[in-house]
Amino acid sequence: MMSGPAMEHVDEPHTIFHVDMDAFFASVEIRDDPSLRGKPVLVGGVARRGVVAAASYEARKFGCRSAQPMGVALRLCPHAVVLPGRHDAYAEASDRAFEVFDQFSPVVEGLSIDEAFLDMTGTLRLLGAPRVAAEKLRAAVFDATRGLTCTVGISAVKFLAKIASGHNKPDGLTEVPRGGEREFLRPLAIEELWGVGPKSAERLRAHGIATIGDIEQLPQASLELWFGKSGTHLFELAHALDRREVLPSRDRKQISHEDTYMVDVVGTAAIRKKLLSQATRVADRLVAKQVVARRVQLKIRDTDFRTESRQCTLRPASDEAKVIYRAACELLDAVDVEGRSFRLTGIGVGDLIPRAVISAQLELLPPEPNARGVHETASLQNVLSAVRSRYGHKALFPADASSDVRPGSAGGLSDTRDDE
Repeated sequence: MMSGPAMEHVDEPHTIFHVDMDAFFASVEIRDDPSLRGKPVLVGGVARRGVVAAASYEARKFGCRSAQPMGVALRLCPHAVVLPGRHDAYAEASDRAFEVFDQFSPVVEGLSIDEAFLDMTGTLRLLGAPRVAAEKLRAAVFDATRGLTCTVGISAVKFLAKIASGHNKPDGLTEVPRGGEREFLRPLAIEELWGVGPKSAERLRAHGIATIGDIEQLPQASLELWFGKSGTHLFELAHALDRREVLPSRDRKQISHEDTYMVDVVGTAAIRKKLLSQATRVADRLVAKQVVARRVQLKIRDTDFRTESRQCTLRPASDEAKVIYRAACELLDAVDVEGRSFRLTGIGVGDLIPRAVISAQLELLPPEPNARGVHETASLQNVLSAVRSRYGHKALFPADASSDVRPGSAGGLSDTRDDE
């Protein structure tokens, strides 16, 4: 945190920033090669499943965008400069940006390499009003990253801060006035709400709902009748209700496994089979590193290249495949999968802590059934992971995951990562 008086939360309104680096990968390339400035730049792969990882704003004028098939992007903009990714350069720039975030707030939740939530509650005396603090942050990021810009959204709730950061891009700032949250939301299209995919939007429009303001006017009971649990979610967001807190992830360590499929996956049952395989792989890595996870994240991408992610907290922290899988399935329930085909699924775990810490805590507890159960299931996971480590991943592989999702036979690309 920046030097100065200690933060005080007394009578200070809740304030959240969502900071999003602008066209991050492309911006790093242009920064490092000034001859690219003013040209349409695409970063990504050109293989059969090659996609655009980032598009400069000059390329976006032609309809190019991230997560788009590279072939489509090049048809829209044939003269674009295509560059392969340089992940070391992006990681270095990300580290510099996150160092700035950590200077402005002790509570930083990294969502990806180029975006984060910051809980700015209690920084008024030290940094000034939210807009003033955001301008200082943007200037500090620009200096620390040698010329990269970011856009900041400010609100009292997380999802609104994220929506706001999508406005006035690039190099912009949008503050949702306190008490004006609903007014800000009303004219926006329903697709702006977290969790509203193409199929959900189609169903909402079938009921004559086109804007968030239209949802706000409906009784909660009607939304729940039409959409079940998702109706409650829609009602709360339309009324600017979001109880989620900014979850610190200062070390940003994560273990993840993703698969990109040559044959698209359709239906909840099929997706769950993929998730079981991925949860098993992730659990084996946790055991190998002698750590447990407090957080599980689901990532899923459909054939229209719409990527969605959900995350939850595990209590207690765990390295068990069945616990991670169960959490991922619950997160999947919040995704609109009806009528969609998916080309990628992935599970990541974060907020990692040494397993020895958990074991020591359990030893301090009375030997109740729950405590013994934790030890027993953890021991079983250790045995399963050890067997797979010695004899290969197919050994004692969950039958419900089916053989077609194991490494070497998934019909696509697999990516297992330990991000330090």
